[in-house]
Amino acid sequence: MRRVDRSPTSKKLAATGLVIALVAIAVLSVAQFFNVFASTSPVTLVADRAGLVMNPDAKVRLRGVVIGHVKSIDSTDDGRVKLKMSVDSDQMHRLPSNVQAQIESNTVFGAKSVDLVIPDNASPNHLRSGATIEGANVVVELNTLYQRLVNVLAKIEPEKLNATLTAVDTALEGKGNQIGQGLSDLSNFLGKTNRHLDSLNRDIEAGGITMQTYADVAPQLTRIIDDAVFTGNTLRDNSSNLDAILVNATGMANTINGIIAPKKAQIISMLSNLNPTAELLGYQSADFKCFLTATASLVQSPRADIIFGKGSGALQLDTGVLPGTSMYTYPNDLPKVNADGPPSCADPLGNPNSTAKPDFYVTDNANMPYQPRMTARFDKTKLFGLLFEVPQHSGGSNR
Repeated sequence: MRRVDRSPTSKKLAATGLVIALVAIAVLSVAQFFNVFASTSPVTLVADRAGLVMNPDAKVRLRGVVIGHVKSIDSTDDGRVKLKMSVDSDQMHRLPSNVQAQIESNTVFGAKSVDLVIPDNASPNHLRSGATIEGANVVVELNTLYQRLVNVLAKIEPEKLNATLTAVDTALEGKGNQIGQGLSDLSNFLGKTNRHLDSLNRDIEAGGITMQTYADVAPQLTRIIDDAVFTGNTLRDNSSNLDAILVNATGMANTINGIIAPKKAQIISMLSNLNPTAELLGYQSADFKCFLTATASLVQSPRADIIFGKGSGALQLDTGVLPGTSMYTYPNDLPKVNADGPPSCADPLGNPNSTAKPDFYVTDNANMPYQPRMTARFDKTKLFGLLFEVPQHSGGSNR
């Protein structure tokens, strides 16, 4: 193999190119690490506070996967904080428009991060670039616990706290076994109760509704109780009169029983026979009401005063003569019970002052329709027969 000798200049150029390539690779690696080439979308998070260890470049996670970083942290005029985040553009389609955010930490002293939470009722629309979301809550930090503890201790007087702790120590001294057994029994009891928590919650909710109902009617219940107390006091003050009433009622009941008991069968039979009549009266009750209402209205009107002779003492009657018809004959003039209609109180039946003509029924209630004679006719045979003889029926027998 033949060896090729290179000039010193070529060697220098090759070494320089190698160094440049290594530097370029390192720069590209660092840029890739800091997501220089990643396409991101700005999103703003507004929360009540950011926590102690919330710094720029904090991670933004979705279900534990890092999808962005915090760029800056600013405060607002109303005392809240505004976190400007950059989220990977290819992950924006996974975030609904109503996504929620929580500022959390893995440990008490650990750095904070933003966890995005997709709600159960996720919106079908995606989160857009430049959108603003509200922070749900910030994890409780150690300084918050210390601050709350300091506030509590500031309200407690040391000597009273010491006396309380001494009393507790004296009460619990030598009773560890009993306390342990009590805690064990409580644990067993709670284990049995856990299976019924759903039913207990439903009962508590129903009890709340019931108590609210009682609270709404409490004034009425109080008034009923007051009335009952007043009634009870009245009965107590009149107990002798009440005893006399009961004695008299008992004697009257015995008397009535002595009268009614022997006729019990007849009374039951009478009431049974009265049933159809009572049903008919009930069915025609509208007609009775109509008649009584019209009569009361007529009696109270000035026309009734004239008719019944108020002021004059003379009863006014309106009479007329109707043409007669042929004599009753058997069986041609037997009535037919073949018409029925519902009770009616239509105008003018219930209003005597009305001039309207009431409706009427056309019914089949006779073998031959009534035919009044419109002209007078003298029939001496029928006249003398009506005056001096017993009417003869067409059937040939006297009835």
